[in-house]
Amino acid sequence: MVKAVSTVICTGLVFLMLVMKIDESFFFSKAEFAIEYLILLSIISISVCAYPVFKKEKKALIGMMFIGIENIYHMIEQITPLDKIVDAIPSPIALFLDDGCILIGIGLLALAIKKIITKYECSQSIDDLTGVFNRKALGSISLKKFDLIFFDLDNFKKLNDEHGHKFGDSVLVLFSQGLKQHTQRNEMIIRFGGDEFIAILLPYRAKPYLAEIKTTLSALNISYSYGIAPNSDRRNLREAINCSDEELYRMKHLKHPQT
Repeated sequence: MVKAVSTVICTGLVFLMLVMKIDESFFFSKAEFAIEYLILLSIISISVCAYPVFKKEKKALIGMMFIGIENIYHMIEQITPLDKIVDAIPSPIALFLDDGCILIGIGLLALAIKKIITKYECSQSIDDLTGVFNRKALGSISLKKFDLIFFDLDNFKKLNDEHGHKFGDSVLVLFSQGLKQHTQRNEMIIRFGGDEFIAILLPYRAKPYLAEIKTTLSALNISYSYGIAPNSDRRNLREAINCSDEELYRMKHLKHPQT
């Protein structure tokens, strides 16, 4: 990639040096032409450098193309022999080339960059093992009001010790996907840490949701405990997590009094 950008820049500068040797009468303003050319060269270099990212968002490449077209038009305006051709361009098209291209280009580029940033931020909130959200996503809950369920797998340490971590990881994946399978729009499954998961659900969804996942997870022979914090909101999130965690351990104690 560095080699490609270096080649573009070096070739472009050599071409500019050759052009600058042309007689002054060939240009209305040789300096203006050089400035526009250098801007175009920068646009091409940035496009080459950012291509691995931009190719995933076509709007970015199209935006850079529009910006480049505007620079090419301004370069042509500075070439004396092309004066009549420029003057023959209808006013609406000339206006579009002069101002419209840059506005469209910047707009498309801004939209693409925003989408790229959003995708990156989202990827930082995804748990590598299970594919559900990680605890960073707790700061981006979209629901104002929600039911929160705190889950914990039963005897997970024993399972890991007896069958190995790879088997334990596969159980975590199956469990998380079983939870995710029954979520609705704007609901979230978050891996809080280890074998602990949090479900952020629409208000009054906790009980029907638990009934739905019971069938799925029973078929997978996965045992778990949970605590519910109904009617929670983002302002009391920490309190909701603590309350549901306490309820979860009460359930665990009822299942296994020795713990």
